[in-house]
Amino acid sequence: MKRSLKIALVAALPIVSAACNDFLTGGELENDPNRPTVAEPSQYFLAVQSRTWTFQTGQWARLVCMWMQQCTGTDRQYTSLGVYEVSEGIFDGSFNEIYAGGGLNDIKQMKAAAQSSGDLIFVGVAQVLEALMIGTAADLFGDVPYSEAASGIGGAGPVIATPKLDDQAAVYAAIQTLLDEAIDNLGSGEGSGPGSADFVYGGDPDAWTELAYTLKARFYMHTAETTPGNYALALAAAANGISSSANDYVTVHSGAAGEANLWYQFIEEQRQDYISPGAFLLDSILEARTDPRLDEYFDKRTPTAPWEGATPGSALTNTTSRFDADRIDQAASQPIVTYVENLLIQAEAAYRTNDQVTALARLNAARATDGLGPVALAGAALLNEIMIEKYIQLFQQLEVWNDWKRTCVPNLTPALTAAEIPRRFIYPTSERQTNPNIPLPSAQPTRNDNDPTNAGCRGQTIG
Repeated sequence: MKRSLKIALVAALPIVSAACNDFLTGGELENDPNRPTVAEPSQYFLAVQSRTWTFQTGQWARLVCMWMQQCTGTDRQYTSLGVYEVSEGIFDGSFNEIYAGGGLNDIKQMKAAAQSSGDLIFVGVAQVLEALMIGTAADLFGDVPYSEAASGIGGAGPVIATPKLDDQAAVYAAIQTLLDEAIDNLGSGEGSGPGSADFVYGGDPDAWTELAYTLKARFYMHTAETTPGNYALALAAAANGISSSANDYVTVHSGAAGEANLWYQFIEEQRQDYISPGAFLLDSILEARTDPRLDEYFDKRTPTAPWEGATPGSALTNTTSRFDADRIDQAASQPIVTYVENLLIQAEAAYRTNDQVTALARLNAARATDGLGPVALAGAALLNEIMIEKYIQLFQQLEVWNDWKRTCVPNLTPALTAAEIPRRFIYPTSERQTNPNIPLPSAQPTRNDNDPTNAGCRGQTIG
């Protein structure tokens, strides 16, 4: 009897063992919900959204603001940076933003995740953000890694550790194709997009479509000097672009620690008075024109102090004006792509295609957004006023540098004894040391391919 029971128990063991194996494997027992290995598109989106804002309004925006003499470096290393004393090392962290966390790598992950779930609206959003990120990189550096960068995601080919530099013109062409695809996907009606994770548009595909068209217009303008037919293409794209200030693409900040406007973080929390209002914008334009935006952009140092901008290379004084407290408030939004930019793209593109009536109308529409009355101008004076208005309206934005490189307006005098204002950023040390495709600083061009020499501009080497 005991022997029979023993046999029965032994015989039962495989059954019990099999049941235990089935019970302890599969499903949620193998996939820890607290340690996910695959992110949802909206999770990638939050990182990309934050990185996009940092990329557009952080260190590079401050540097461009100084070089375009809207701002001036008035303390420590910013005094040197403002007079073009730059080396490849200062671009390390910021260049990494293009590709690493929240950059192209996460954009491609977001796009792949959205594609796998059939959410074409989300794919379109990802494509617009990719165009903004990579198109801006091409603006600043010229040739950049793109076709081989962030490779291998979603099974799309092998991983390439040292991506090649793509020609700037090829990058711009790819961006235009990408934005066309984005517009198609955003209009497909398939999927729900980022929804509440999108702090700017709330996932509205129509708003994202308008942004895509304005970006097409912006990047067409960046190449129109070398390809004049792009003025007409820019004008056509802008006609479908951002249609009101309510659809501006801006940063969003809570004002909480670590979530404040980056200009506030830098100027008020980290490096007070390292950077000050530039004399050219404050004194030579806004104050000289009695422009009401003077006290919207800047504040006097004290109530009895004069309006006083700083010149490149100068030291801070006890009367140097400061940035307006409301404009750089903790919770203030910083514009990135706007309705007024779209209007002024139309103004310039119309002028370049011999339609001065439309050019003047769009200029006056842009002025009206700031409560300014109309002007009556024609010829070269009209073009100059369009570009000056854009220089004022796009204060603190990277696009001011792109416009100046194309048009020489305003015709800035280089700082101190410098021969010219820098035309492009230098590839960073870390990238050159890890990617053999990056040339030494001495082998890099001084200007990008879309930036030919313009005669008569003091900020450029003529010839």
